[in-house]
Amino acid sequence: MKIELAHENLVEEEVLRFEEAIRTSKEQLSLLKTQLEEKVGREHAFILDVHLLMLEDRSLQAEIIDNIRKYRANAEWAVCQATDRILRAYESLEDEYFRERRSDIESAVDRILLNLSGGRGVAWRSVPGDLIIVSHRFDPSAFAAMDVLKLKGLALESGGRTSHMAIIARGMRLPAIMGIPDFLPYVASGDTLLLNGDDGQLIANPSPARIESLRERIDKFRAGAEPVATSIVSSPVTTDGTVICLQANTGFPYEVAAAKRSGAEGIGLFRSEFIFFGHPHGYPSMEEQFETYRNLIVEMRPHPVAIRTLDTGADKTATGGDDTVPPNDNMGLRGIRASLLEKGVFSAQIEAILRAGCAGKVEIVLPMVTTIQEIWEAKALIAQTREKILNSPGGGQSSFTVGAMIEVPAAVLSLETLAREVDFLCVGTNDLVQYLLAVDRGNPKVAHLFQPLHPAVLRCLTYITDVCGRTQKRVRLCGEISANPFYAILLLGMGFTNLSMNPLAIPIIRKVISDISLAEARLIAKKSLELVTAQEIADYLIEAVTPRISLDLTPFIKEIRDPNGHVSPHESFAFMPPA
Repeated sequence: MKIELAHENLVEEEVLRFEEAIRTSKEQLSLLKTQLEEKVGREHAFILDVHLLMLEDRSLQAEIIDNIRKYRANAEWAVCQATDRILRAYESLEDEYFRERRSDIESAVDRILLNLSGGRGVAWRSVPGDLIIVSHRFDPSAFAAMDVLKLKGLALESGGRTSHMAIIARGMRLPAIMGIPDFLPYVASGDTLLLNGDDGQLIANPSPARIESLRERIDKFRAGAEPVATSIVSSPVTTDGTVICLQANTGFPYEVAAAKRSGAEGIGLFRSEFIFFGHPHGYPSMEEQFETYRNLIVEMRPHPVAIRTLDTGADKTATGGDDTVPPNDNMGLRGIRASLLEKGVFSAQIEAILRAGCAGKVEIVLPMVTTIQEIWEAKALIAQTREKILNSPGGGQSSFTVGAMIEVPAAVLSLETLAREVDFLCVGTNDLVQYLLAVDRGNPKVAHLFQPLHPAVLRCLTYITDVCGRTQKRVRLCGEISANPFYAILLLGMGFTNLSMNPLAIPIIRKVISDISLAEARLIAKKSLELVTAQEIADYLIEAVTPRISLDLTPFIKEIRDPNGHVSPHESFAFMPPA
């Protein structure tokens, strides 16, 4: 609620109150991060860095203070005005990775508002044992304040498999279900809950017979597998001596710490859109981008950083564009198409990347390529920008390579031609599957048809590795399917020896790769390509891969059977209220 401040001295007092809330919030988060490291490990505590990063955002603070002074308003209203704009930008995204970052922003905002009000958070220290938390959403920082051994499960109305809460839950082997809509009215404190994360079911007040029927699975889960070691000494190697390169997909600078701890051999895909989303003053300047890219490159030395140029579209909306232009659909103005139309924005980004490249190894990745003319035009602009840098005072000579995202069928069918014009190729499976199968992932009526194991998709991926082998081009698969052990082994058998994924998945995939031979993976891929439905392929992978791997792969089975995490129109609802 907006409260108008009558006197100028009250306005400045409100600015000081806001600045004090920021300082208090930062102190709290720094302490909570240290406590969280002790409880769930450093590899998960980095997630609080995004909250700290937002609190340290000078442009956001300046916008909030400007709102207080300009509108003579209370700090709470000014905070909400500025952050609601950013939240709306993220809410409009189809890209699940970026959309799930909305909850991190909300958690940071909640903390600022709580400190402005002088309120106190939930007393997590006094929670009872054998606890399943049910909520609309959950702040990961709460783990730092509770006895995590008392926590047995988590059920949320919001979130998905790429949310930070889901990532922490997987790392803690904590049973969790995300994205169950509107179930909270049916659950009360003290209810007995049966939470089956493998099958995506939450049952309220189950009968004793129902609990007993699952007793064996419960005991097996509690026995658990030993956690995967995260100490890294070298690249993962198959049992028959094939070296595999595992890299990290990232979209925010704070994720680089997790990538390094996981042993990632570089950033296989850096989604540069975050710099543009919610920027308060149009597009970010070349200097702002340069600082971000340079820090990334320095942090990852001696490994390379692959920066995907701005990929805006229906699911990736930057606020610096022309608001009079209607939103574009997924087959409209996005990726390299948009960059070649907005050449000033594209040139500034290329200049920032090339200047930052003087600090280490950098790769430029062009998104949504469909024609060779797009590559020619982009390379010409890159050459012009490089010449401009070389002729400018203090301009350094950077070494870089240029690659293309292969994510539309047209690029696959003209791959031999495109491959001759670039140094390497990146396969984006999320978009490739969507376009190849004509499935809109955002439409719940057809989302269940989004099938990475569809035979047409597998033949398409096999063709890509065949062409890259003939043309001797490096190829990297950047889709998140590679973070699932079943998919990873299938991809390995198809010829992909460079996989890029969520950094927290790398230790598991590293262990999986060390348990299997390339020859076995090839046989599994060969048999999979002989099957005719995605369901048959999923069933075969579960049967063929599980006995060969020493880890418990149960948590990954549901994903290959239901890759989009949606409930099919023909399936029952995930939450079962009491009778």
